[in-house]
Amino acid sequence: MLQQCHRVLKKNGRIRISTPDLRFLIALYSDSKSELQTDYIRWASDSYIKNREYTDTMVINNFVRAWGHLFIYDAKTLARSLDLSGFVDVVACKINESEDENLRELENEERMPAGFLQLETFTLEARRP
Repeated sequence: MLQQCHRVLKKNGRIRISTPDLRFLIALYSDSKSELQTDYIRWASDSYIKNREYTDTMVINNFVRAWGHLFIYDAKTLARSLDLSGFVDVVACKINESEDENLRELENEERMPAGFLQLETFTLEARRP
């Protein structure tokens, strides 16, 4: 998919990818959780898990299976994949922020409680040389 994106983008075209973060899932499984992580587990359980079992393991498994994910990236692996596909100038961005005005305010943070999309997602941008 990244190679196809590279092929069809114009010279100096930019790609922006926001995707679930493997680090988020690993941190969600840790013994010491932040208040935001605990709130996320309760929200995800109430929203998506029928038996309402408030456990990190149930939320993590639902997160991967319910949305059909075949692979969960971390920033390091996605950056390397972009590089191998021919992209350059890979940069991390916060949700809805970009140096390119055309790539700002693209993610829909309103679909989740405040802070949750930022918690579970990372965003990378890169340029086709």
